[in-house]
Amino acid sequence: MADNPSAQLPARLVVEQGPEPDKTFTVGNAPQTIGRSANNGIVINDAEISRRHAQLTPQADSYVLEDLGSTNGTFVNGLRLEQPTMLNHGDSVEFGDTVQLRFWAAGMPSEVIYNPADDVVTPALPPEPVPAYAQPADLLEPTPAPPPTFDEFDEPETAVSPNRNRILIGCGCLLVLACVLCVGTVFFLDSYQQGELLYCGGLRPFWETVLGPVGFNPACP
Repeated sequence: MADNPSAQLPARLVVEQGPEPDKTFTVGNAPQTIGRSANNGIVINDAEISRRHAQLTPQADSYVLEDLGSTNGTFVNGLRLEQPTMLNHGDSVEFGDTVQLRFWAAGMPSEVIYNPADDVVTPALPPEPVPAYAQPADLLEPTPAPPPTFDEFDEPETAVSPNRNRILIGCGCLLVLACVLCVGTVFFLDSYQQGELLYCGGLRPFWETVLGPVGFNPACP
């Protein structure tokens, strides 16, 4: 029996934070419930723990931890259990916010075993290159800009585009044509039927207002 490490170091839960620090609960080969009530296999009397808080079930070479609908939750390594979870050697088991236990697997000492393969060696960084500062002799003198010539001052700042000239000429022609048509229309209506159509129609108040002060009084039928 002395050569069997499992018999010397059974699977166990050790209280690290709670009502009884350093208390060890040996985990058997049958399912055990954990809670505040006295009829549980592992009894922890703390207000954060429900009457039937969680359950440990042997499976393979370890145990499966399952939350039984507790009020304050069951956590493994800081993560809340949403489904049954297999425990590994050295896992931290928390019930609520005030109770924390450590799971030690059967045949394993009470310390976390690190795998050397998990240690990734950080490669050495290459030395940083020494910056090369420019010497005064290496600096190029700025080339002075040539003085401006008189031709540059004679050039206009902006040139009028040919399209703009065409638009201005077209607008001027349309304005002249409109004036000619207006004057021609007035002369035509003035001579037509002795101006009756021009002066006696709907524009009669306009002509009386404009030409009345100079004695113009159109004879209308």
